[in-house]
Amino acid sequence: MVARTRARTRRIVATLAATLLVLTALTACTPEIKGITGLTVDADGRLLAALAWCADKPPDVIVLTAARAVSPTPSGVPVPSANWPSWPGRDYDVPRDATSPATVQLPGFPSDPAPDRRAAFRMYGVADNSSFTTHAVTFRLPELAGLRPGSVMTTAIVSNDEVPRYVSLDEFARLGRAEC
Repeated sequence: MVARTRARTRRIVATLAATLLVLTALTACTPEIKGITGLTVDADGRLLAALAWCADKPPDVIVLTAARAVSPTPSGVPVPSANWPSWPGRDYDVPRDATSPATVQLPGFPSDPAPDRRAAFRMYGVADNSSFTTHAVTFRLPELAGLRPGSVMTTAIVSNDEVPRYVSLDEFARLGRAEC
């Protein structure tokens, strides 16, 4: 009788442990990074999202949110996006037939009235099935002043801080291909 109880207990514990391992594995999946996100402007100065990827298909959507953890302002002092803390963000569809690199219009951004110039934003591309995502770009509106048609602003990590990096469209395309 004691042997049966022990065997039953072992089976129950083993089943629970296996279930826990499977659930942990399923929830721990992180989308693979297969591209890069940036910002550019068209010939009329309108802000555009820029995407370059190495996946078999383009990301389905671009996600734009208020950044929670932000890099220092040009003065070197970190400033949270306090004036936009509840901004729900926006999603922008990427055309299904897009080829890398691609640009996507951002209608309604920045909004009127414009957010505080210190407010930080984060943008990235993602596949609907979460199979892959792109490196995000984190930015403030004043950082976009240097954009010209054919240049793309991305985010680089320098001394553990996110800083704007400006590259040519050709270099941006190369960065996207290099993600695979």
